[in-house]
Amino acid sequence: METKKIPFFVRLKRAVVNFDEYKTFAEEKTSTAIKYVLKLVLIFSFIITLALTYKIINVANGLIVDFQKEFPDFSFQNNILVMDGENNKVVKGDENGYFGVIVDSEKENLNDVSELGDYQRVIALLKDKIIIKDADNVQTSITYEQLSQNYDLNSINKESILNFCYGNNMTKIYAIFGIIAFVYLYIAYLIQFLLDTLLLSIVGYLFSKIIGVKLRYKSVFNMSVYALTLSIILYMLYIIINLFTGFTVKYFEIAYNAIAYIYIITAMMMIKSDLIKQQIEVGKIVEEQKKIREEKKEEENKEEPKEDNEKEKNKKDEKKEKPESGTPEGSEA
Repeated sequence: METKKIPFFVRLKRAVVNFDEYKTFAEEKTSTAIKYVLKLVLIFSFIITLALTYKIINVANGLIVDFQKEFPDFSFQNNILVMDGENNKVVKGDENGYFGVIVDSEKENLNDVSELGDYQRVIALLKDKIIIKDADNVQTSITYEQLSQNYDLNSINKESILNFCYGNNMTKIYAIFGIIAFVYLYIAYLIQFLLDTLLLSIVGYLFSKIIGVKLRYKSVFNMSVYALTLSIILYMLYIIINLFTGFTVKYFEIAYNAIAYIYIITAMMMIKSDLIKQQIEVGKIVEEQKKIREEKKEEENKEEPKEDNEKEKNKKDEKKEKPESGTPEGSEA
């Protein structure tokens, strides 16, 4: 089919601005729609990964500078964090509250740290363990005792960490982080968008039955893939804005779903409108053909009396030309 040759970004544009194309999308193979969503999520995940990695690099660089200026000397003794001097607590993070580092040599649990709620994501070095908290408030911990089985903690101090941070090691860490983040985001968002498509297609299929548009589920599924395009683009922009500014929209998820449902409903209503127009055109053609047949029949009916009159006239002329019957001329009585 010709639609298979449509470039990806042309498809993306048509999915957002041209509802007439949804009829074409519905007629395509499901594999074409699947390829489209795979590419869309690939681009989505790649852009988010770039933004996230860039953000992490900036935050990390700022933390390294602060670590060098403000962090006291420290060491590990018997798998316990020991900080020199009177200051046994350091809290640093970005101004938007996206990421923070907490070091407290007295606390054993992250929930005991009062600054925990100031940051969406936290890395905490506590008295006997390291705890990482993500944006969903899920905590992962590892004790210094466990780390000491693979690393020599006695050799780790402020100077050794600074030497590590200002070397080429950080570039490798950022690269590894970017790769892991991309794979994770791609799988997670692909599953999410496919589930969204499945739910949208079910609702769309039921709606098609309500308005009387005969569509196979495959066609509705294809349309649902493209109906999510604008929602996915806006979702990507929202994540990036939130990443760098901390700006949040309370009911964004509702808006995300509402846009997709509006697209699928609008596309189906336009298909129904096209079907009605086609039925009207077919009706006009049928009426026109009926009118032509009636006119032709009337003309044939008018020609029949003329033919009958001509036949009668011909019969009369034949009678006049025929000699009268009687006695032949010159015969004797």
